[in-house]
Amino acid sequence: MQEKAATMQQHHLQYHWNGEHYQVGFRSHGQASNPNVLVCVHGISRNARDFDAIGEALSDLYHVVAVDMPGRGMSDWMEDKSQYNYPLYETVAGEVIAMTGARQVDWIGTSMGGVIGMRIASMPTSPIRKLVLNDIGPFIPSEGRKQNSRVFGLDTRFKSEEEGIRWVRENRSAFGPFTEADWEKFCRDSLRKISDSEWGLDYDPGLGGVRSVDDYNAWDQWERIACPVLCLWGLESVLLTSDTIERMKTSGPKAKVVEVPGVGHCPGLVDEAQIKAVRDFLTR
Repeated sequence: MQEKAATMQQHHLQYHWNGEHYQVGFRSHGQASNPNVLVCVHGISRNARDFDAIGEALSDLYHVVAVDMPGRGMSDWMEDKSQYNYPLYETVAGEVIAMTGARQVDWIGTSMGGVIGMRIASMPTSPIRKLVLNDIGPFIPSEGRKQNSRVFGLDTRFKSEEEGIRWVRENRSAFGPFTEADWEKFCRDSLRKISDSEWGLDYDPGLGGVRSVDDYNAWDQWERIACPVLCLWGLESVLLTSDTIERMKTSGPKAKVVEVPGVGHCPGLVDEAQIKAVRDFLTR
Protein backbone atom coordinates (compact mmCIF):
# COMPACT_ATOMS: atom_id res chain seq x y z
CA MET A 1 0.00 0.00 0.00
CA GLN A 2 1.34 3.42 -0.93
CA GLU A 3 2.02 5.65 2.06
CA LYS A 4 -0.04 8.84 2.21
CA ALA A 5 2.01 11.95 1.44
CA ALA A 6 2.33 14.42 4.29
CA THR A 7 0.25 17.59 3.82
CA MET A 8 1.64 19.77 6.63
CA GLN A 9 2.29 23.42 5.84
CA GLN A 10 3.54 26.22 8.11
CA HIS A 11 1.65 29.54 8.09
CA HIS A 12 1.42 32.87 9.90
CA LEU A 13 -1.58 35.07 10.59
CA GLN A 14 -1.62 38.66 11.84
CA TYR A 15 -3.90 39.66 14.69
CA HIS A 16 -4.52 42.87 16.62
CA TRP A 17 -4.30 43.12 20.40
CA ASN A 18 -4.28 46.20 22.63
CA GLY A 19 -3.25 48.56 19.85
CA GLU A 20 -0.46 46.37 18.49
CA HIS A 21 -0.14 43.90 15.64
CA TYR A 22 1.34 40.44 16.25
CA GLN A 23 1.83 37.24 14.32
CA VAL A 24 0.55 33.83 15.32
CA GLY A 25 2.02 30.72 13.75
CA PHE A 26 -0.04 27.69 12.82
CA ARG A 27 0.46 24.40 11.03
CA SER A 28 -2.16 23.00 8.68
CA HIS A 29 -2.79 19.45 7.51
CA GLY A 30 -5.11 18.44 4.69
CA GLN A 31 -6.84 20.68 2.18
CA ALA A 32 -7.72 24.28 3.02
CA SER A 33 -10.79 23.90 0.79
CA ASN A 34 -12.23 21.25 3.13
CA PRO A 35 -15.18 22.84 4.98
CA ASN A 36 -14.68 20.45 7.92
CA VAL A 37 -12.18 22.18 10.21
CA LEU A 38 -10.39 20.77 13.25
CA VAL A 39 -8.60 23.24 15.54
CA CYS A 40 -5.82 21.88 17.79
CA VAL A 41 -4.36 23.83 20.71
CA HIS A 42 -1.42 22.75 22.86
CA GLY A 43 -0.58 22.89 26.56
CA ILE A 44 0.99 25.79 28.44
CA SER A 45 4.64 24.96 27.65
CA ARG A 46 4.07 23.18 24.33
CA ASN A 47 3.47 24.12 20.69
CA ALA A 48 1.60 23.15 17.53
CA ARG A 49 4.11 20.46 16.57
CA ASP A 50 2.55 18.21 19.22
CA PHE A 51 -0.32 17.63 16.75
CA ASP A 52 1.75 16.59 13.72
CA ALA A 53 0.88 12.89 14.02
CA ILE A 54 -2.83 13.22 14.76
CA GLY A 55 -3.13 16.11 12.30
CA GLU A 56 -1.84 13.99 9.45
CA ALA A 57 -3.92 11.01 10.61
CA LEU A 58 -7.12 13.08 10.46
CA SER A 59 -6.26 15.09 7.34
CA ASP A 60 -8.46 12.81 5.24
CA LEU A 61 -11.45 14.09 7.24
CA TYR A 62 -10.49 17.67 8.07
CA HIS A 63 -8.60 20.78 7.30
CA VAL A 64 -6.57 20.54 10.51
CA VAL A 65 -5.21 23.78 11.98
CA ALA A 66 -2.76 23.46 14.90
CA VAL A 67 -2.05 26.80 16.55
CA ASP A 68 1.03 28.14 18.34
CA MET A 69 -0.50 30.32 21.04
CA PRO A 70 1.34 33.63 21.72
CA GLY A 71 4.70 33.11 23.40
CA ARG A 72 5.21 29.63 21.96
CA GLY A 73 6.60 28.04 18.82
CA MET A 74 6.39 30.26 15.74
CA SER A 75 4.19 32.93 17.37
CA ASP A 76 5.37 36.31 18.62
CA TRP A 77 6.23 36.87 22.27
CA MET A 78 4.40 39.63 24.15
CA GLU A 79 6.47 42.52 25.50
CA ASP A 80 4.06 42.90 28.43
CA LYS A 81 3.96 39.42 29.96
CA SER A 82 0.73 40.19 31.81
CA GLN A 83 -0.99 40.05 28.40
CA TYR A 84 -0.62 36.26 28.36
CA ASN A 85 -4.16 35.41 29.43
CA TYR A 86 -7.27 33.56 28.30
CA PRO A 87 -8.94 36.58 26.64
CA LEU A 88 -5.84 36.87 24.42
CA TYR A 89 -5.88 33.17 23.58
CA GLU A 90 -9.62 33.27 22.83
CA THR A 91 -9.07 36.24 20.51
CA VAL A 92 -6.31 34.38 18.66
CA ALA A 93 -8.52 31.29 18.36
CA GLY A 94 -11.32 33.43 16.97
CA GLU A 95 -9.00 34.94 14.35
CA VAL A 96 -7.79 31.51 13.30
CA ILE A 97 -11.33 30.14 13.03
CA ALA A 98 -12.40 33.20 11.01
CA MET A 99 -9.43 32.65 8.69
CA THR A 100 -10.70 29.16 7.84
CA GLY A 101 -14.13 30.50 6.90
CA ALA A 102 -15.83 27.76 8.96
CA ARG A 103 -19.02 28.46 10.88
CA GLN A 104 -18.43 25.37 13.04
CA VAL A 105 -15.24 23.58 14.04
CA ASP A 106 -14.22 20.58 16.06
CA TRP A 107 -11.55 21.15 18.73
CA ILE A 108 -8.74 19.16 20.32
CA GLY A 109 -7.18 20.85 23.34
CA THR A 110 -4.30 19.54 25.42
CA SER A 111 -4.25 20.93 28.98
CA MET A 112 -4.31 24.73 28.49
CA GLY A 113 -5.71 24.17 25.00
CA GLY A 114 -8.55 22.21 26.57
CA VAL A 115 -9.27 25.03 29.03
CA ILE A 116 -9.48 27.46 26.10
CA GLY A 117 -11.79 25.01 24.33
CA MET A 118 -14.07 24.69 27.36
CA ARG A 119 -14.26 28.47 27.74
CA ILE A 120 -15.26 28.90 24.10
CA ALA A 121 -17.64 25.91 24.15
CA SER A 122 -19.48 27.40 27.15
CA MET A 123 -20.36 30.56 25.21
CA PRO A 124 -23.95 30.87 23.89
CA THR A 125 -22.74 31.33 20.30
CA SER A 126 -19.87 28.85 20.46
CA PRO A 127 -18.54 27.61 17.10
CA ILE A 128 -17.36 24.31 18.61
CA ARG A 129 -19.35 21.28 17.38
CA LYS A 130 -17.37 18.59 19.23
CA LEU A 131 -14.72 19.02 21.91
CA VAL A 132 -11.80 16.70 22.72
CA LEU A 133 -10.05 17.38 26.03
CA ASN A 134 -6.59 15.89 26.43
CA ASP A 135 -6.08 15.28 30.16
CA ILE A 136 -7.85 18.35 31.44
CA GLY A 137 -11.17 19.18 33.06
CA PRO A 138 -13.08 22.06 34.64
CA PHE A 139 -11.32 21.59 37.99
CA ILE A 140 -7.52 21.56 38.41
CA PRO A 141 -6.16 21.12 41.95
CA SER A 142 -3.54 23.52 43.26
CA GLU A 143 -1.20 20.71 44.29
CA GLY A 144 -1.17 19.29 40.78
CA ARG A 145 -0.58 22.72 39.25
CA LYS A 146 2.38 23.31 41.55
CA GLN A 147 3.87 19.94 40.65
CA ASN A 148 3.31 20.50 36.95
CA SER A 149 4.91 23.96 37.17
CA ARG A 150 8.09 22.74 38.84
CA VAL A 151 10.33 23.48 35.84
CA PHE A 152 7.99 25.75 33.86
CA GLY A 153 9.01 29.32 33.11
CA LEU A 154 12.72 28.79 33.77
CA ASP A 155 15.01 30.35 31.20
CA THR A 156 16.84 27.06 30.86
CA ARG A 157 19.80 27.12 28.45
CA PHE A 158 21.71 24.21 26.95
CA LYS A 159 25.14 24.08 25.30
CA SER A 160 23.92 21.68 22.63
CA GLU A 161 20.70 20.28 21.21
CA GLU A 162 21.64 16.88 22.62
CA GLU A 163 21.88 18.33 26.14
CA GLY A 164 18.45 19.91 25.66
CA ILE A 165 17.00 16.62 24.44
CA ARG A 166 18.25 14.83 27.55
CA TRP A 167 16.71 17.53 29.78
CA VAL A 168 13.32 17.36 28.07
CA ARG A 169 13.28 13.56 28.20
CA GLU A 170 13.98 13.64 31.93
CA ASN A 171 11.55 16.45 32.81
CA ARG A 172 8.63 15.59 30.49
CA SER A 173 8.51 11.85 31.20
CA ALA A 174 4.76 11.94 32.00
CA PHE A 175 3.89 12.33 28.30
CA GLY A 176 3.32 9.37 26.03
CA PRO A 177 3.32 6.54 25.45
CA PHE A 178 6.14 7.25 23.01
CA THR A 179 8.42 5.10 20.91
CA GLU A 180 12.08 6.12 20.75
CA ALA A 181 11.37 7.92 17.48
CA ASP A 182 8.42 9.72 19.11
CA TRP A 183 10.61 10.81 22.01
CA GLU A 184 13.27 12.12 19.63
CA LYS A 185 10.72 14.26 17.79
CA PHE A 186 8.97 15.41 20.98
CA CYS A 187 12.25 16.53 22.53
CA ARG A 188 13.48 18.33 19.40
CA ASP A 189 10.09 20.01 19.05
CA SER A 190 10.49 21.34 22.61
CA LEU A 191 13.64 23.32 21.81
CA ARG A 192 14.65 26.49 19.97
CA LYS A 193 18.11 27.40 18.70
CA ILE A 194 19.31 30.65 20.26
CA SER A 195 22.80 30.68 18.74
CA ASP A 196 25.34 28.24 17.32
CA SER A 197 26.30 27.30 20.87
CA GLU A 198 23.07 27.73 22.83
CA TRP A 199 19.61 26.17 22.88
CA GLY A 200 16.55 26.94 24.98
CA LEU A 201 12.99 25.75 25.51
CA ASP A 202 10.61 26.86 22.76
CA TYR A 203 8.47 29.28 24.76
CA ASP A 204 8.78 32.68 26.39
CA PRO A 205 10.13 32.14 29.92
CA GLY A 206 8.11 35.21 30.91
CA LEU A 207 5.05 32.95 30.87
CA GLY A 208 6.13 31.51 34.19
CA GLY A 209 5.63 34.80 35.98
CA VAL A 210 1.96 35.13 35.11
CA ARG A 211 0.75 31.60 35.80
CA SER A 212 -1.45 30.92 38.82
CA VAL A 213 -0.99 27.75 40.87
CA ASP A 214 -4.25 28.14 42.80
CA ASP A 215 -7.16 25.75 42.33
CA TYR A 216 -8.82 26.28 38.96
CA ASN A 217 -12.58 25.88 39.22
CA ALA A 218 -14.78 26.29 36.13
CA TRP A 219 -17.69 23.96 36.91
CA ASP A 220 -20.05 26.84 36.11
CA GLN A 221 -18.68 26.92 32.55
CA TRP A 222 -18.86 23.14 32.33
CA GLU A 223 -22.60 23.21 33.00
CA ARG A 224 -23.09 25.57 30.04
CA ILE A 225 -21.32 23.33 27.49
CA ALA A 226 -23.86 21.76 25.15
CA CYS A 227 -21.62 20.03 22.60
CA PRO A 228 -20.42 16.39 22.92
CA VAL A 229 -17.14 16.04 24.85
CA LEU A 230 -14.46 13.34 24.83
CA CYS A 231 -11.78 13.34 27.53
CA LEU A 232 -8.53 11.40 27.25
CA TRP A 233 -7.35 10.74 30.81
CA GLY A 234 -3.78 9.85 31.67
CA LEU A 235 -4.35 7.62 34.69
CA GLU A 236 -1.19 8.94 36.39
CA SER A 237 -2.14 12.60 35.81
CA VAL A 238 -1.51 15.15 38.56
CA LEU A 239 -3.97 17.64 37.02
CA LEU A 240 -7.01 15.47 36.30
CA THR A 241 -8.23 13.48 39.30
CA SER A 242 -10.67 10.59 39.50
CA ASP A 243 -13.15 12.77 41.43
CA THR A 244 -13.14 15.33 38.63
CA ILE A 245 -13.54 12.60 36.01
CA GLU A 246 -16.58 11.13 37.78
CA ARG A 247 -18.26 14.52 37.97
CA MET A 248 -17.45 15.20 34.29
CA LYS A 249 -19.19 11.94 33.35
CA THR A 250 -22.43 12.84 35.12
CA SER A 251 -22.76 16.63 34.79
CA GLY A 252 -22.86 19.24 32.05
CA PRO A 253 -22.16 17.62 28.67
CA LYS A 254 -21.53 14.24 30.39
CA ALA A 255 -18.14 13.54 28.88
CA LYS A 256 -17.13 10.26 27.34
CA VAL A 257 -13.83 9.25 28.97
CA VAL A 258 -11.01 7.17 27.49
CA GLU A 259 -8.46 6.00 30.05
CA VAL A 260 -4.78 5.96 29.04
CA PRO A 261 -2.80 3.72 31.43
CA GLY A 262 0.88 4.28 32.21
CA VAL A 263 0.70 7.96 31.24
CA GLY A 264 0.43 11.12 33.29
CA HIS A 265 -0.05 14.64 32.00
CA CYS A 266 -0.44 14.23 29.04
CA PRO A 267 -1.29 11.52 26.51
CA GLY A 268 0.94 12.19 23.50
CA LEU A 269 -1.70 11.84 20.72
CA VAL A 270 0.66 9.79 18.57
CA ASP A 271 -0.23 6.15 19.19
CA GLU A 272 -2.89 4.31 17.21
CA ALA A 273 -5.23 3.71 20.15
CA GLN A 274 -5.46 7.39 21.10
CA ILE A 275 -5.87 8.53 17.50
CA LYS A 276 -8.56 5.89 16.89
CA ALA A 277 -10.47 6.98 19.99
CA VAL A 278 -10.46 10.58 18.78
CA ARG A 279 -11.41 9.63 15.20
CA ASP A 280 -14.28 7.41 16.39
CA PHE A 281 -15.64 10.19 18.59
CA LEU A 282 -15.42 12.86 15.89
CA THR A 283 -17.03 10.72 13.20
CA ARG A 284 -19.88 9.06 15.06
